[in-house]
Amino acid sequence: MSELPGTRGETGDYGYGKSMGDNKFLQFVQQPRILLTLLAGWEVLGFLTEFFTSNPLFLENHGDGELALDGVLAGRALGWESIPLAVLYIYCARNPGRFPRIFWLAMIEQIAAIAAHLYHWLITHDFSFESVFIPMVVAAGLGLLSFLNVFQQREQETRLA
Repeated sequence: MSELPGTRGETGDYGYGKSMGDNKFLQFVQQPRILLTLLAGWEVLGFLTEFFTSNPLFLENHGDGELALDGVLAGRALGWESIPLAVLYIYCARNPGRFPRIFWLAMIEQIAAIAAHLYHWLITHDFSFESVFIPMVVAAGLGLLSFLNVFQQREQETRLA
């Protein structure tokens, strides 16, 4: 018998390929409490982005002078809507088993965020690629983890029934 990692006994087949279920990092971030904490952290970062508009790390103004958003509903653009979501995620993280549907909300929120980034990048050209790339990657990752959490819960419920 070989002592090499990933061998399958005496046949000599090298089956080195972990499934996603064997990945310790994915197992860790898929835990409901951890995922809800990550979602809350992402919302807090969104709030900081809206709060510190003069910081070039969050928002760069390529025009002359200060950032100016005009229009009847321009105040909605930087309205700190992420605060209630962060509070909700933190509240649900206390007992995630009691609030399993929170991951539906998280999944819908991340899909909406990706759609908004694509719209403002590709259609209106309000943002450059480097402005939307990291937020879209993070939203896709959090959305995927929320998706997995929603449907793994369903599989567990159907097995128990």
